[in-house]
Parts: sequence; structure tokens; C-alpha cells
Amino acid sequence: MKERLLWAGILLILLSWIGNYSYFQSKQLEQPIFLDHFYEGFLGEERSFTFYYLTNKVDPAEVTHVQIDGAHMVNVIDDGQGFGFWQDSSVPSFVQEFRHYYLKSATLQFNKEFVQLNELEPSLSFETMEVFFNNQSSMIADVGKVSLYQDDMSLNVFDSRMSSGSNQHRSEEAMVTREPITIEDVSIPFPEEIAGEVAVKVDLDQDRLKELETVRHGGEIPAWFDENRDREWEEIPGVSIEENELFPVTLNTNEWMHLYMYFNPERTSYYEFGIHIKGQTENGENFEQIAPIIDHPYLEQQDIDQLIAEKEGGQ
Repeated sequence: MKERLLWAGILLILLSWIGNYSYFQSKQLEQPIFLDHFYEGFLGEERSFTFYYLTNKVDPAEVTHVQIDGAHMVNVIDDGQGFGFWQDSSVPSFVQEFRHYYLKSATLQFNKEFVQLNELEPSLSFETMEVFFNNQSSMIADVGKVSLYQDDMSLNVFDSRMSSGSNQHRSEEAMVTREPITIEDVSIPFPEEIAGEVAVKVDLDQDRLKELETVRHGGEIPAWFDENRDREWEEIPGVSIEENELFPVTLNTNEWMHLYMYFNPERTSYYEFGIHIKGQTENGENFEQIAPIIDHPYLEQQDIDQLIAEKEGGQ
């Protein structure tokens, strides 16, 4: 009798171990999963972008090098998550830790001498890249969409006066014109890919915005500036860029434009691009100035589970 109970206990332990192991194996990724990135920027001499990916905690994959059509000699540089010379190599570096996975990053450095730009519109865009890992594996990774442009030679018609961001996925920038201009359009890049994920309002209330000039000379920030941070998006002053009647609009020298930006806090994609402001000067010169944006998600376990289900379900 006792022997039967002993074997029954061993069998239960064995079945429990098999069940736990099967569950653990079912949660392992066959290969790393890259998140979506929507990046754009001017090359200058060099330009770096950081890409984020999920990898198993057991034997986590490290990016060693990449291949991108149209870009050669792309360097993978320190992702900034380690501790350099003093880092314990047995302890993996990561951006965030989840139940079965690490969120890791790889920063890629592009040199304009090795980037082949489209001749008609000097740019390079890519949505995939071949990624090689330290375990000798490789994959074609969907990374979102990245656009690189040649040096910024555009005419700057605004001076930035104030800019700020918050952990509420909102940012803003107040600018003053250098000369009389007509603004014909304010837009975001990647309109098809991030439709509904980004909202932009333009505020041109000169009487109120001129109160910000006192800050430049050591005065206090107007009360309404801080109050806006606590308001719901619908209560923020300004007109949405989606409303066609906003443009064209003419501004004289030293007049203000205040941009408010809102990003869907539930998204899992990374943003590093700009709000494009296009128009003409009083002299008839075309301009395009960019108000830069950087906004990253903070991911929860539920986000990761859903992301994996979507990515693996779409393969």
C-alpha cells in the first residue's frame, strides 16, 4: 500500500514537471521579435537609431551585425544598457524584463558615405533588415519603417522658444517666426502606418502666446502653460491639423505658433520623427521645417503577450 502511494506521488511529480516544462517550452520564441519603429532623420556625417526586440530569457540573443539594402557598413554600437568594462558578462543587459522574455536594444549607426540615396528624392527608406545574432542564427526582421534623408539644407523660418514632453505621451513646442511666412501645411510622416496614433493641434492665439516671451527674459511661466498639462486632449487650445480650413495661414515676423502633440499611450511602437511645417516666405521661397519628436512606449506584460500573439499569428 505504501509502495503504491509512493509511486503515485512520484508519478504526480513527474506529470507536474512535464506539464510545467511543456508550458515553459510553449512560451519560448522561435526567434526574436522586433517591435515596430517609425524613424526618420537627416544623415549629416552619421546618424544612429535604436531598435528594440524581444528575446527569450534562456540564452538571450544579442545582435552582432545587420544588413540593410542600400546601406553598407552599418555599425552595431553599445546599446547603453550595460556597464562597459566593469559589466559582468554573465548578467544579460536588457531594457525591460518580462515573465519569459527580455526587451533588448541594438543601436545602429549609419554613415552617409555608405548610404545609397534615391536620386529623384534623396532618401533611403527600409522596413526590413537581415539581423545576425551571437548564437549564429539570423532572420529577416520587420522593424516598422525608417526614412533617412541627406543633409538638412532646408530654410529655417522659426526659432524654437519652448519645448517640453511628459510621461503622459504628450509634447509641445512653441516657436516664433524669423520673417513673414505663409504656412500651407502641417503634417506627420508615415500617415498610413500611424493613422489615429498621433494627434497634432496648432495654436495661433498671439495675445496669449506672447506671454511666453517673458520666460525668455527670466519671467515666470504663464499659469495656463502648466494648466494645459493637466487638461484632457479635447480641452487643449488649438485646431487639429486634420481640419482642412486651418491652412493656409499667414504670420508676420515675431509671431507665434504653438504645436501640441499627443501619442496613443497604448501603442507598442517607437517614434523618432518630426512634425513637418511647409509653406512659403514673403519672398516666395519654399520652406520645410521640422519640429522633432521622440516618444517611446513603456510596455506591460499584457502588451507583450498581445504583441507576440499578433506577430506570430501574422507569420
